[in-house]
Amino acid sequence: MLAIAVVACEGPAGPQGPAGDPGIPGVPGDPGETGQVGPEGPTGDDGVTPWWTGPGVDLEITGLTMTASQAVVAFRIRDAAGVALDRTGRLTSGAVTLGFVLDQLNVDGAGEPLAYNAYTTRTATAPGGATATQATTEATGTFAVVDVTAGTYTYTFAAPLTGFDPARTQVVLGVASRTYDGATAFDRHRFSVRPDGGAVADHAVVAQAACASCHGEFAAHGGRYTEVDQCEMCHTAQTSDPDTGNELDLQVMIHKIHAGDELPSVIAGTPYQIIGFGGAVHDFSTVAFPQALNRCDACHGGAAQGTHWQTKPSERVCRTCHDDVSFVDPPPAGQRLHSGGVQPPGAACTVCHPATGSVAPIVPAHVDLALDSSHELTVDILGTDPVVAGSPLAFTFRVRYDGAARDITTAPLASLRALIVGPNTDYTTYWTVGTSTNPWAQATIQGTGATGTLAAVDAAQGTFRYTFPATIVIPAAATGSFTVAMEGAVNAADPRYPTVSPSRAFAVTGALVARRQVIDPAKCNACHADLRFHGGNRRGAGYCVTCHNPENANADRIARLEGSTVLAESVDFRVMIHKIHMGEELTQPYVLGGNPTPTTIDPDGTPHNFGEVRYPRPRTDCAACHLDGTWRLPAAAGRAPSILQELTCTEPVGDSDNYCTAPFWNVTQTYRLPPETSVCTSCHDASYVMAHATINTTVLGLEACATCHGPGAAVDVDVVHAR
Repeated sequence: MLAIAVVACEGPAGPQGPAGDPGIPGVPGDPGETGQVGPEGPTGDDGVTPWWTGPGVDLEITGLTMTASQAVVAFRIRDAAGVALDRTGRLTSGAVTLGFVLDQLNVDGAGEPLAYNAYTTRTATAPGGATATQATTEATGTFAVVDVTAGTYTYTFAAPLTGFDPARTQVVLGVASRTYDGATAFDRHRFSVRPDGGAVADHAVVAQAACASCHGEFAAHGGRYTEVDQCEMCHTAQTSDPDTGNELDLQVMIHKIHAGDELPSVIAGTPYQIIGFGGAVHDFSTVAFPQALNRCDACHGGAAQGTHWQTKPSERVCRTCHDDVSFVDPPPAGQRLHSGGVQPPGAACTVCHPATGSVAPIVPAHVDLALDSSHELTVDILGTDPVVAGSPLAFTFRVRYDGAARDITTAPLASLRALIVGPNTDYTTYWTVGTSTNPWAQATIQGTGATGTLAAVDAAQGTFRYTFPATIVIPAAATGSFTVAMEGAVNAADPRYPTVSPSRAFAVTGALVARRQVIDPAKCNACHADLRFHGGNRRGAGYCVTCHNPENANADRIARLEGSTVLAESVDFRVMIHKIHMGEELTQPYVLGGNPTPTTIDPDGTPHNFGEVRYPRPRTDCAACHLDGTWRLPAAAGRAPSILQELTCTEPVGDSDNYCTAPFWNVTQTYRLPPETSVCTSCHDASYVMAHATINTTVLGLEACATCHGPGAAVDVDVVHAR
């Protein structure tokens, strides 16, 4: 790059860019951040030569000085390598655009930190003329150079310091952006002081790690803001959406966004929307929280003030989720009167709603009994007996409860089951009389319908031996390695205290080979807390693949209507989980039948349409779920194709119901998608992608995907899926 010396001419500040962040829902814009402040007067001799800098921008706020009439922030800007930057871009490549928001921390009567109040505000106007106050960044004050060669400057705020209290914490957030060689980088820095010299306080009811557990590394407003303590600087109680009237206060907005499809107002038919830049409508009515909505610790756990939801209830915050409750009588249309009757503004909620005790305590009402971790059941499979073809398998296991051995002959479990599945190259076989359309192969060890033989090895140590019933034998033709797995729970209803389902590989012939590990169950639990399905007894994602394998389609639960032909989608785990998390980005619907299954009374059964799922991360962030590198091509040898099945009803017309009864409900076509095709088209599900995959697969089922999508290839999966 050629360095050119620029002679600066003194003149007025240039125009700021337009307010607002394109595509970002209903949050105040940042004046000047899409434009550039005009040149300052000369900073030195006319012949000052620019110096070389690299990409990136680093903003560091070094001080904040405040009086009742003026606030001045001192800051330093550098590139990614630490080289000082000229803010105007005359002496270094790429001007640095800056905006600052200035807040005062509110406190309650006891001096405890509450939310923030911004000095820097603007008036936003909706197309219809409605107005609303919004906290925002500003750049309309005065910039001054301290030492351009050191990249040090000051900024004097233009906003009046209404309500300034030197005994309260004052916080400034600066945001910098810089474009270099066509790439724009952002940085932001927060700085706190107490003008009277006292200790600064903080408002921390949510830990950043809690947000990141689902959202990963998120960046709002075009990448400007990346952490929750930045968001709350503008999302204050002052801020609302002029189009809808909805509050944009973080503690209101975030609760309502995450409540989404469970909001009483949404269920009643009123969508929860925020109007963003350029009139873009952002509808959060279909958001489904991936845990029980009443589990407040999902977001608040681990924060310094993370128990405020228990100890500091307020009408305003509680009504964000319980938005059909009215504290006035008669209630407005669509609302119901608070069960405690009319309450004045600012009423002491804790009289009836303390953390525990009293009339309606908060904590017991916000507990998911399914996730009660006060007790822990652990089952470990210790080993299998020698495998004998044509005979049932026997294996030993150990049971511990709260860390102590449990004798399940004197203290039986409510349920304890086992299954065998294989081969471990890719599970396809259930060793039972089931078929691929109804392959359930679990044997009940304890609980209703127990079969097989349970015997104590050392009951005092919780060690037992189980032999499968005679109907479940090792086939004579079986080769390679297989897996035995278990599920169990202490109670029949929540809190069940289920075990994390254990599994153990065993060799039928040859050397022992365990099934591949693809996902990390801890990553699933980072968002889902403690993954449990099918009544709550099946715990841990590693167990899911035993049933959700390539030979399993949704044929036994899909709608069974007379005169119909339906496609039973694959519930192979690699297909199903990708499709579920792809959700609203799918081009074709993904509907699975659930429980209750179809009956003569309800032949539709319980369909679940996953086309509305709103995944909180980029779909290209494979590492969010996978172990490192397990998404790369080519796929490991031995993986089986995933099946989809077409079912047709041939039942004669004229009976009293619309349910297709046996034997008229049959599989008329089975489709087998090769392993790489099945997993890739589970996200990339457009018909032309399937055509592309089919063309590049031989008649023998050999896939050529790695030719273009393998390591170092033109469209390497690792590159395309680099978030």
